[in-house]
Parts: sequence; structure tokens; C-alpha cells
Amino acid sequence: MSASGYSRMQIRLHWAVVGLVAVQFLFNGGMSSAFGDLLETGVQNFTLGVTVHIVAGLAILLLAFWRIGLRFLHGVPAPAPGHSPAQVMVARVTHGLFYLLMLLLPISGMVAWSQGAAWAGGVHSVLRVALFVLIVLHVVAALVAHFVRKDGTMTRMVKPVD
Repeated sequence: MSASGYSRMQIRLHWAVVGLVAVQFLFNGGMSSAFGDLLETGVQNFTLGVTVHIVAGLAILLLAFWRIGLRFLHGVPAPAPGHSPAQVMVARVTHGLFYLLMLLLPISGMVAWSQGAAWAGGVHSVLRVALFVLIVLHVVAALVAHFVRKDGTMTRMVKPVD
């Protein structure tokens, strides 16, 4: 479904997830250390860093489901005029991967932590790198669209239609 723009709630959820993901990347040292200890000793230590990481991860998972629901209910704006079919495809694949990672990262983290599963921790680490690469791509594309192409793409994520 195509909408004339993003709703106020879609925009708020987008930026809430951005903030939570930033917290996860910037303050993951406590969880990394505790997970290493868990693999070595079999004991889960719930420090402040671990608790923040778990709560932020669960919040991202819940907000991802909410965002997916709003996407189906409200729709998303059509690509800006002038975007090539290749650009549209890359944007759609990138957004799909973002949603997939917003689900798989918390789930792999929960499995790793709750089961002391090194393999799940490895999956979580690989997915974290993939998310970082997608974020860089997304930010660069948004900045190019805004400052070079001046096509209004980025403006849609700050100005709601409602």
C-alpha cells in the first residue's frame, strides 16, 4: 500500500529504533564481557550493562513488530520521482533486510544469552556487522538524496503526513 508520506508514529518509531540501536552499538561492552564469562564459567552475571543491553534488545524487537504492523496498515510513500528501478529495488531490499535484522538480532541474542550458545553468539556477531554495514549504506544514501539529488526523500522521515 502506498501512502502520501510517513505517519507521525512511523517517524517516531523509526527514530526510537535508531536511538536504541545506537545504545546497543555504543554500550555493548558489558554484554560482550558477560557473555564471554558465561561461556567460560556457565554463570550469567546480570550487570547494569547486561540489563541495558537486554532491555534495549527487547524494545527493538517489540518496536520492529509495531513498525511492521504500521507499515501494513498505513503503507509507505512511493519512491521519489527520478529514482531508477535499480535504486528502488536496492531501497526495498535494504528496508527488508533492516526489518529482518531487527527481528533476528534480538532473537539470536536471546538464544545466545539464555542458552549460553556460542554458535548463537557468533550468528549475533555476524548479524551485528551486517546491520552496521546497512546503517552506513542507509545514511549515505539518505544524505546523497538530500544534499546531492535534493529529491525530498530524507525530508519524509522528519515531516509526518498526519
